[in-house]
Order: sequence, then C-alpha cells, then structure tokens
Amino acid sequence: MKYTIYWLIDEEYSCTYIGFSDNIRRRVNEHKQRKVKTTKDFSKFRCFRIEEVDNLLETRKREKYWKSSAGRRKLKVYF
Repeated sequence: MKYTIYWLIDEEYSCTYIGFSDNIRRRVNEHKQRKVKTTKDFSKFRCFRIEEVDNLLETRKREKYWKSSAGRRKLKVYF
C-alpha cells in the first residue's frame, strides 16, 4: 500500500500541518470539512504532496523527518 505525506499551509495565518494518508483525497476532504482537530481553524489552505512511501514504518519515519526543523527548512526551499 502506498502512503502520501502531505503538507497543508493556511494562507491566512501562515500555519502549517504535515501528515500522511493512504487516501489523500479523503484526508484532504476531512481537513476541508473541519473534521481534523489540528486544522479545524485553518480558513483557506493549500495542499502539497511531499512524497509517496511504500510501507507504514518508513512513512512514519519520513513524516517525523519532515516535521523536524531540518525537514521544514527543506520544504520552505521547495515550496
């Protein structure tokens, strides 16, 4: 099963959220419908796919990296 690591950026407040899902469309919909506690206050956001990973253990490791300060610095360069 493939997992997608994604990055949400709130355009109004410059807040960010990094997460992963095996169904990115469903997950982004949940964010839009304010069903996710962490992002329910996001007004408008943009979603970027960071990477796709094949197994859950590796996905969690990669998500942890992207949430670190080194990963976030790298994201700012790319996006």
